[in-house]
Amino acid sequence: MSRRKTRKTIQSCCSFVLLLVFAPAYVAATPTGLNNIPTADTPPDRTVVLQAFTNMREGQMDDYVVGFKMGLEPLDVGLHPFDHQLEWGIDKRVGEGGSAPAVFQFKYAVQPYEQWPTLAIGAANIGVSSDNRRKVGQPFTYVVATHDFGWCRGHAGYGFQQKNDAAFFGLDKTIQVCERDLMLRTDVIQIDDQDQWLGSMGFIYSLLDNVAVESWVSVPFEHGKTVFTIKLNLVIEF
Repeated sequence: MSRRKTRKTIQSCCSFVLLLVFAPAYVAATPTGLNNIPTADTPPDRTVVLQAFTNMREGQMDDYVVGFKMGLEPLDVGLHPFDHQLEWGIDKRVGEGGSAPAVFQFKYAVQPYEQWPTLAIGAANIGVSSDNRRKVGQPFTYVVATHDFGWCRGHAGYGFQQKNDAAFFGLDKTIQVCERDLMLRTDVIQIDDQDQWLGSMGFIYSLLDNVAVESWVSVPFEHGKTVFTIKLNLVIEF
């Protein structure tokens, strides 16, 4: 690797760490999921996950996103016979690659019976005004099912977005490395108004009880640039 590329990589890593530490209070996170798709998973009740991640593409400036998501168990009023959970969060892109208005996301997940898949409905990339939506794009509403088959977990769903509906699928498997969880995961999702698929492979590793690192590579099946993503997560329980 050339000195110039090495220096750029070091600068990107330093910028990312500084972003995580000094991020504004106006923070956010994408829905709980795999690499590029949502799943029916949610954070536990009264648990906040602070996140910061960067996407790196050849020939383009890196972009950065900071945020949080939170899990909440809805108030039990005795009207539901099943386990259910809420998730909500906010996303905001910052940094030299260009900032954007904050966007909201929410998810409601239910598991009717223990042996059944967990089902969820949610929406991401929700701008609060028409001007925001012009800058960040239209909301992405989705339905998804997650099921543990034993040998791995499977995920399947469908998203609805103006001129960009998308089916998506994923698999993940958790193993132990140095007595800590390492989740290996892969997914595919339709992109470019269902013109092609985007595939990815990656992992999430628990560095500490409340700190995890994620990384994955995303590759369009037919045309487009490969994207490398790295993300840090800080989990806070109340």
